[in-house]
Amino acid sequence: MSGINGDKSRFHRERKQKIARRKRNRELLKTLAERRKSAASSGSKPSAVSA
Repeated sequence: MSGINGDKSRFHRERKQKIARRKRNRELLKTLAERRKSAASSGSKPSAVSA
């Protein structure tokens, strides 16, 4: 059933869980992207020097 049809406690509990899961996943992806960016710019590859 949906929130409209009367199963509101389960509907809202699962809704809050989904929102929290999305928030955690976004934060995790953001930290991973920052780590990759910092690892790439930390000098893992030497930059080319023009002569």
